Amino acid sequence: MEQSSLERTIHRIPASRSNVASNKTRLHGRQRVAAYCRVSTDSEEQINSYKNQLAYYTEKIGGNPAWKMAGIYADEGITGTSMKHREDFKRMLRACREGRIDLILCKSVSRFGRNSVDVLRTIRALRERNIGVLFEKEAVDTRTMNSELILAFHSAFSQSESESISGN
Repeated sequence: MEQSSLERTIHRIPASRSNVASNKTRLHGRQRVAAYCRVSTDSEEQINSYKNQLAYYTEKIGGNPAWKMAGIYADEGITGTSMKHREDFKRMLRACREGRIDLILCKSVSRFGRNSVDVLRTIRALRERNIGVLFEKEAVDTRTMNSELILAFHSAFSQSESESISGN
C-alpha cells in the first residue's frame, strides 16, 4: 500500500508594530503603571478620601516588583461629568499618547468619569494603544475584557447617579 506524502504549509504571521512597541517595556523592564484619583467635592471627608487614594496607589505600585511608577494623577474637587476642568486627567491621557504609561489603576469607573460616552471613548482610545485600565471596585480590567457591556453598564449607572445628585 502506497502512502501519500503530506504537504506542509507554513503560514507566516508578521509582528504588528503596536504589539512590538507595547511589549518592549514588558520584555526589557517593568510595566509602567499610573494611578488616577478623583474626588468631586472639597468636603473634609472627600479630602481624606483623596489623600488615602494617593497613599494607597503610591504603596500599591511601589510594592509590586513588576511595576514601575509612571505617576499618580489626581483631580481634587472636580466633577467627573466633564473632562473640561480635569487637568490631571488630561495630563495623564497626554502621557499615554506619548507612550509613557502601560496600565492605569483607578478605584472605580465613577472616579474615572461619570459621562458614559467620554468613558467609553477614552477606554477605546487607550485600548488602541495597548494601554489597560484596571477598575478595582468593579474588578474590570480593560486588557482582558472581551465586551464593553459591563463597562458601559457601570458607566451609565455612574452617570445616572451623578444626574440624580445634581437634580436633588
